[in-house]
Amino acid sequence: MLLTQSEISVIKIIRDSTVISRSEIARAANLTKPTVSRIVENLISRSVVKPIAVGKSTKKGGRKPILLSFNPSYRYVVCLDIGGTKLRAALTNLEGEIVHSIDEFTGNIDSQTSLIKKIVETTKRLYRREHKILGIGIGIPGTVDSATGFVYYIPSFDLRDINLAQVVSRELDYPVFVGNDVNLSALGEFWKGAAKGFKHALLVSLGTGTGAGLIINGQLYEGKKGMAGEIGYLVTDWSIERNLDFRFGPLEYWFSGYSFKHKLTELGRNITVKELFETGLNDQELSKILVQGLEHLAIAIANAICLLDLDAVVISGGIGANQYEKIMKVIMPVINRLVPKEILENVVFKCTKLGDLGAILGACYWVQKEMFVI
Repeated sequence: MLLTQSEISVIKIIRDSTVISRSEIARAANLTKPTVSRIVENLISRSVVKPIAVGKSTKKGGRKPILLSFNPSYRYVVCLDIGGTKLRAALTNLEGEIVHSIDEFTGNIDSQTSLIKKIVETTKRLYRREHKILGIGIGIPGTVDSATGFVYYIPSFDLRDINLAQVVSRELDYPVFVGNDVNLSALGEFWKGAAKGFKHALLVSLGTGTGAGLIINGQLYEGKKGMAGEIGYLVTDWSIERNLDFRFGPLEYWFSGYSFKHKLTELGRNITVKELFETGLNDQELSKILVQGLEHLAIAIANAICLLDLDAVVISGGIGANQYEKIMKVIMPVINRLVPKEILENVVFKCTKLGDLGAILGACYWVQKEMFVI
């Protein structure tokens, strides 16, 4: 559906208000009342907005105004969060409310063909003919140019150079937008989660890998080619790291689910990462691995705070969400030592509010933004 700039402006004003009258829209949009009435009638006829109540007359009397509200179900968004072991897909309305969801195993993805097939088949199972789809948003655990939807590399599947948005769009005949999963999680937390209300936020995702998403001036910051936020590649001790080989990045050598599992195997300790966090601080051998990793993570976060002058840091991911208190107990003393008080006193640290739905809601928000309806 093509929208004029005036229609976009009116929709945004209505979305930002619980209920609003035509005269209030005219003042907010700096448009004439006849123009607003024409736009509103058009939007009502297309079910974009809906009349929901009759307001009060002014003191001068006259006709009572019809109050309007945005209709979040006039279009739906298909949202996919593709992980190394699981694909979560959801059909949402335009307020991010989930209508239907599907979880799929991704361990059998080993080629571009199998990846595309999994996306297409899962998407087709999500919606019915009566659902009017605005677009499809896909989060992938790798490097991607979000402007084109071209995927450079997905380490979990060892896949490179896939024109994912173009291929999936051709298969499903809908607009498709592809972004990094952690970037989408940052958008989701900014829209509906722990970063809501903050203009300068860093989301740090701690799981099998270590990644980050940036909100700067209320906008997702992706860099020149969509690759900003690769915090796992930050160097926190070059004197040691210069002699190491990395599958992922230097910080991920110190702190990541993958690295912890590898180091536990080297020690001959048959325990999970969850058990490492539960017992590690009381075990001399395990404490060295855990505290060392957390201190390197703290250095990376401190560097980001000093560089970007943030007002919020959100910790997410499987490890981050489940071990938030233990993580904060170790990293905050380090951050307090490294970051000047006048900078740090304005920074709020928060645990993810959306959990594993972050990328789903971020995809919902992003598709709407790209389609000019948010």
